[in-house]
Amino acid sequence: MRQLSSAITVCREELVPRLIAQRRQPLGARLWRIAIFCSLFSLIFAPEFVRDNTNDAGSTLYEKAVGGFRYVDLAVLALAFVHLVCLACMRTKKLKFPPALAAPGLAFVACIAVAAFYGKTKGGTNLFFDWRALALGIALCVVWSFWLQSGADASQAVGLFAVYMAVRISLLYLFYVAGFRETLLGISIPVFDGPVLSSIVFAGLLGFSFQDGASGRLPRLAWTALAVAAALMVLLCMRRTYWGELGLGAVILTLMQRDHRARNLKIMALALAAAALILGAALSNRLRSFDLTGNETQFSADNADHLHDLLDAWYEVRQSPVLGIGLGTSYPTWHIRRWKPESVMVHNAPLHVWLKYGLAGLACYLWFHAVLLRWFYRKARSAAGWQRPFLVAAFAYLSAQFVMTLGFAPWPYSELQLTALTAFILAAALALAQPLLLASNV
Repeated sequence: MRQLSSAITVCREELVPRLIAQRRQPLGARLWRIAIFCSLFSLIFAPEFVRDNTNDAGSTLYEKAVGGFRYVDLAVLALAFVHLVCLACMRTKKLKFPPALAAPGLAFVACIAVAAFYGKTKGGTNLFFDWRALALGIALCVVWSFWLQSGADASQAVGLFAVYMAVRISLLYLFYVAGFRETLLGISIPVFDGPVLSSIVFAGLLGFSFQDGASGRLPRLAWTALAVAAALMVLLCMRRTYWGELGLGAVILTLMQRDHRARNLKIMALALAAAALILGAALSNRLRSFDLTGNETQFSADNADHLHDLLDAWYEVRQSPVLGIGLGTSYPTWHIRRWKPESVMVHNAPLHVWLKYGLAGLACYLWFHAVLLRWFYRKARSAAGWQRPFLVAAFAYLSAQFVMTLGFAPWPYSELQLTALTAFILAAALALAQPLLLASNV
């Protein structure tokens, strides 16, 4: 009886909505969706900044166009405006947003306005720079919300995202083998860009989560291959922040899974063994660099810079603990003066928010993420069928990302690549939270 009930649940929550959506969508409409979704996914792989130089654009998309706006800013805002108009004109589509996030979200917006005004009075310029990616991410939420109105829509989008990420990861491996590499601490790595690696972490967690509940050997093999390929890619890139995201995410995901928990450990062990075989002693040396008290080796040379970056920012916060320094302003550095004489960003999310948006901004920032993670946790725990693996992976990823930004990582809204990914995750989760009957109305 239990197996029969499970089969009925899967049929009702997964197969029926998919069949309804596929029957109602002609081939041209599906191809159009694929083109739009892949275009939005491609933002994740368009580096916003040149490595080690935060002033130069990493792609033509990010070059200045007019009035201080970049080409990508104008494109995303125009796209959001068009979709808002369409949402207002179409009764069958609605703009969705978790009601619980409204209060902390609006409170933080008010803190942005206060920080901009305060920064302006102190001679600040380019007041839009620090929270630009956050605004564009909200605009992309509108776009994704238009296209993801039901569980069936989200199912197609998540499947396409997995395929897209598998292709992009495969290309990175191909370039790596062909010799097109970057370097980190004298070691050849496939890619350095942080947002790209963070998105690969999420793809890996998706693979971990979906392979656990996949029905059939071929789907399970495909999801397992994605998990192994993503985990190995992150390990090969030698970036400790994303090692942490992957490790914490895998632990959270494993704790939330109901069955086959040992399978995730086997997959991680396989990826770790492959990375050790490729990197050799460099992997173990980089692992030892997590000891922040040691900075005498090649692989821990940046520990002192990370710690001193926080010390310089903490000195400024102590000078103005209530309002911070405001938006559009910079502050002089003392401990990292050889690296840069002044700074505009801290590689620690709470400290950065406190510095730029004041004490009230920090409180609203923490409030927003507490509510966001609680919302994802509840949805993941109550979900069934194929919805559960996605929501569990999303909760694990966002939780791990938040925890890592409490250490030596910038706040997660500093680059469009990350907010584009977060917008997709949130819109897909909102679509899954809708009653299943909505699938027949799209």
